[in-house]
Amino acid sequence: MDSDNLGRELAHTRQITCKAYRRRDGLWEIEGSICDEKAQEVAFRTRPPVPAGATIHLMSLTLLVDNDYTIRDAQAKTSTAPWPDCGGTDASYRQLTGLRIEAGFRQQVRKLLGGPLGCTHLNDLIGVLANTYIQASWPDRVKRQSALSKNPRQWSDKGTLAFVGQCHALRQGGETLRNEYPKLTEDASQRDK
Repeated sequence: MDSDNLGRELAHTRQITCKAYRRRDGLWEIEGSICDEKAQEVAFRTRPPVPAGATIHLMSLTLLVDNDYTIRDAQAKTSTAPWPDCGGTDASYRQLTGLRIEAGFRQQVRKLLGGPLGCTHLNDLIGVLANTYIQASWPDRVKRQSALSKNPRQWSDKGTLAFVGQCHALRQGGETLRNEYPKLTEDASQRDK
């Protein structure tokens, strides 16, 4: 987009930061934070305004996840928010414990923490944290599965290849998939040789 002549004025900055740590005990600690900063003053009816340049949201969520995609613990913290009630659902995020990061995960999160049961901003962060876990743990998964079999069709951890068909580059019949995982693109007669 050519926006040089549109007279743009910054109104809002949202920064999401996620970090993944491999722990010695074999678990993954996935930390995420969301920070919203207003570039203009925000007036409220019942409280003082948020001045330009000030943070209106600063929230964090940490997930402890095992190698089987299961959340072992979750902790949320609301450090800055516009309303005193905003942090009232932080403890509710412990309900994520036991959920698996797999198909249907986001629907389960909505069921547990959607609407007034949780925080819109923390709920947005959960999906990014789940993706961060997948990105961080994926190289280890491929290494473990490749040590068992060079043929990815024989890998026991089917989640390792869950990305196949989920983006343009790794679509069935695409050159990237054909080059990176030729066994996944061979026809059935050639597949298990």
